[in-house]
Amino acid sequence: MATPSQEHRGWHFDAPNNRLEFFYKGLKVGHLDASGFTVTDGTTSYITNNLVQNAGIATGLKTHVQKLGSTAAVASNGAGALLVDTAFIAPAALKIVSAWRLGHTASDVTKGTLTTSASYRRMTLITNTAAAGSGTNIVASLNATASAASRVSRGFATVASTVPAGGIVLCSHLTIGAVTADGTDMAASDIFIAYELT
Repeated sequence: MATPSQEHRGWHFDAPNNRLEFFYKGLKVGHLDASGFTVTDGTTSYITNNLVQNAGIATGLKTHVQKLGSTAAVASNGAGALLVDTAFIAPAALKIVSAWRLGHTASDVTKGTLTTSASYRRMTLITNTAAAGSGTNIVASLNATASAASRVSRGFATVASTVPAGGIVLCSHLTIGAVTADGTDMAASDIFIAYELT
C-alpha cells in the first residue's frame, strides 16, 4: 500500500514491517503486529507490545506511599544522628514527590528563633543519587521551626532528584542553633514518603 498522506485518518498496512498501523491526520499513533499493540503520539510511547509505559499512566496512579519507619523521641540536647529503623531501598529508579512526618506520642516543642537560645530540629532524607547504596545527597528536608501538636503532620521540602534502583533512603536529624536542654524536643514519630517510578 502507498504511504499514508498527511491527512490520512485510519488504518494502513505496513507490508515491509508486517504490521497494521493506524494514523490520525497523517501522524502514526500506533500499530498492531505479532508482538502486540503499541500506542504513541509520534514521540512518546504510551503502550509498547501490550505493556503500558510509565508515560501512559495517570500521575495519581503512579504515586506510591511508603512508610520509611518510626523514630523514638529525641531530647533537645540529643546529638544529631541517623535515625534507626528508618530506611527504604528503591525497587527501581524513582523520584520522591513528597514526604512527611507525623508525631504520635507528644508534641514537638521548638524553643523558637526569637530567643537567646534559639534552636530547632532539622530532618533530612539522604541517599546516593548516582548509584545503589547509601549516600549523603539530600532529597528532602524539614525544618521544624515551630512547635506542633501530636498527630499533626509536617511536610518535607523535596528536591527533584532521581533515586536509582537499589538506592537506600535514610533519615537523619540535627539541632540547628543552640544544642541545649531548653525544650526543643522531637517527639516520637512516623515518617512517610510518596514516590513515582521514573
